[in-house]
Amino acid sequence: MPSTRSTANKMIELAHIQEGDIVYDLGSGDGRLLFLSADKGAAAIGFEINPLLVFWTWLQKTLSLRYKTGFNPVNHVTVRWNNFWNVNLSNADVVFIYLLPWRMEKLKKKLLSELKPGALVVSNSFIFPQWKVLRSDEKTHVYVFEVPKKTNV
Repeated sequence: MPSTRSTANKMIELAHIQEGDIVYDLGSGDGRLLFLSADKGAAAIGFEINPLLVFWTWLQKTLSLRYKTGFNPVNHVTVRWNNFWNVNLSNADVVFIYLLPWRMEKLKKKLLSELKPGALVVSNSFIFPQWKVLRSDEKTHVYVFEVPKKTNV
């Protein structure tokens, strides 16, 4: 299921993306969040297992005529045909997710082991149990989490 346009816009807004950020979208679908992130100056990388959606994102990027001069955000969009479970996420400043609830605990372990402290995880609809929400929008069900500092517990 793709994120709605309003939800995608809210995810971008709550992520507070800065120019130069590295943004990963796990299950990037049609690339909507990638293009919105690149519009903010981020390097946006999507991982998608559906080859048709990878091709669709690539086609949108390749045929984009939105930007005639100057900074071209489309040049900062990359999509990879890959299962995100097999990808190292350690470079990400922001990670977008829209995953089913029964996979959240497994994903939380991956994120905590790979992401640097302070990285943001922006979730459409689903939360991580026992992980504090940094900011949220109840109308669109978008939740932002910050990766905590590692402790020796």
